[in-house]
Amino acid sequence: MSREVLTGSRGRASGHAVVNVLQNYTGLTHPEAMRMFEQVRAGERVEIDLDDEFAAYDLVSMLTDLGLKAEVADTN
Repeated sequence: MSREVLTGSRGRASGHAVVNVLQNYTGLTHPEAMRMFEQVRAGERVEIDLDDEFAAYDLVSMLTDLGLKAEVADTN
């Protein structure tokens, strides 16, 4: 299992795009994904667990491209 850590946003991250990506990769509902985005934008640390390590790196890459500070945490 891989853990992704979201720690903030750079500049003006697109809420709609970020929420859409979060929904697609995690299965969160729209309100849950929006709440997670709002927490990250407020500077709160948010952690996401995914079973697929490759999907975790894809998710981090996409969220970084969209303006979030994201990384795959070492779970060992």
